[in-house]
Amino acid sequence: MTDAKEAPPSNLPKVLRIGIIQNQKIIEERRLKKRETVTVGSAEGSTFQINSSSAPKSYTLFEYSGDKYYLRYGDGVSGKVQFSPDPQAQAQDFKALEKSGVAQKRGNGMAIELNDATRGKVEIGDINILFQFVEPPSAAAKLVLPADIRGGLLSSIDVQFTSIFVSTALIVLMFVSYAQGLPYVEPSTIEEVSERYQKLIMPDRVPEPPRETAAETDKGKEKAKDEPKKDKDEGKSKAKSKDDTPKKEIDAEAAARAKKEALTKAVAGKGLLGVIGSKGKNDGALNDVFNEGDFGEGALGDAFSGIQGVDLASGNEKGTRGGGAGGSASIGDMATEGGGSVAVGGKGEAVVKGNIVEETPDVEGDLSQDVIVKEMKKNIRALKDCYERQLKRFPTLAGKIVISFEITDQGRMGQTDIVEDSMKNAEVKACILQRSRSWRFPKPSGGSVFVNFPLVFSPAG
Repeated sequence: MTDAKEAPPSNLPKVLRIGIIQNQKIIEERRLKKRETVTVGSAEGSTFQINSSSAPKSYTLFEYSGDKYYLRYGDGVSGKVQFSPDPQAQAQDFKALEKSGVAQKRGNGMAIELNDATRGKVEIGDINILFQFVEPPSAAAKLVLPADIRGGLLSSIDVQFTSIFVSTALIVLMFVSYAQGLPYVEPSTIEEVSERYQKLIMPDRVPEPPRETAAETDKGKEKAKDEPKKDKDEGKSKAKSKDDTPKKEIDAEAAARAKKEALTKAVAGKGLLGVIGSKGKNDGALNDVFNEGDFGEGALGDAFSGIQGVDLASGNEKGTRGGGAGGSASIGDMATEGGGSVAVGGKGEAVVKGNIVEETPDVEGDLSQDVIVKEMKKNIRALKDCYERQLKRFPTLAGKIVISFEITDQGRMGQTDIVEDSMKNAEVKACILQRSRSWRFPKPSGGSVFVNFPLVFSPAG
């Protein structure tokens, strides 16, 4: 891997140049603009995104910490590193570097410190990653065209578009100036508008008939309706006269009917009766309801008299009073037999509590155990919730879990894993790993810090 055209040497620190080879084909080659941590994997946020089944989701391959680069690798990763710029120098594989002590254990994997002359190859499945340190890219010089090509301001103006724009702007300004110069006219009232335009604005309303005329019309309908009834009543009166019915009874019925008609006429069209409307003899809708059918005066009260209970019938027979197979029953007759009572209790969920005991953590880096324990106590409540959820399902669930995690130089969580788990509960393990992503710690001064934090879970007694 050599540049086609090397940049002139500078005093700036060298940067990484990385090439990705997959299935014997170069799929990406890039020279970084600055010294920074490099990640590879299938995740979108990775520095080099690789679409391969053997590629991890996101893997920190080159860690930049404390002005130094470290090559990080774990199980399943192999490669070779050459520390001398001499092309004839021999490259050493990871196993040899581990034996010589150049590769040291760091966190869950191994780390090799690199210098500006280092170059090498890393193999992850079917992916080969080549790297070396090169000069940073220099800023490209700004291209300046000759004066005869650049031209002037006037030569870059579109004459046709400019003339149309200026003409339109002048017309709009003239119209606005003319409108502002017109005198203000007060809005006209309806009386000042011409009669032919008044009909367009306010069309003529259909005049309502006078109330007196409507009342006379209803009265005429009432008389027309009453005439057959009067003839019928006269026929009944004649029949009663033939049957020697006393004349006093006829006079009493006529007087009651006249009194009722006078009262109906007095209240018709007033108050609530006027809203409801009338039917027939102007008696009103409410009066129609209670005078529907063959009921006479006082007949409604007679119809409801004597009703005492609920009639029950069997088969298809109707349960009327005085007939049928049904009998009268009251609410008391329907009382159920039997003794005792049923108490409805409140539904509640059993409360399950668990305990978490923190053991002394194993810390590697420039951050004290006391600081880490203090910050972890803020996160114990969330881990306790993970444990208590499964404790409801498995009352005897208990065990020890050791969480291994990395605190980056920004105080955020790096790689996280559970290196010891005697509880053997997948749900608790997944919940702890998920919630650990949001943990925050003070920024360490000497680069990343690696922690193994043991926790003992047990049900509350």
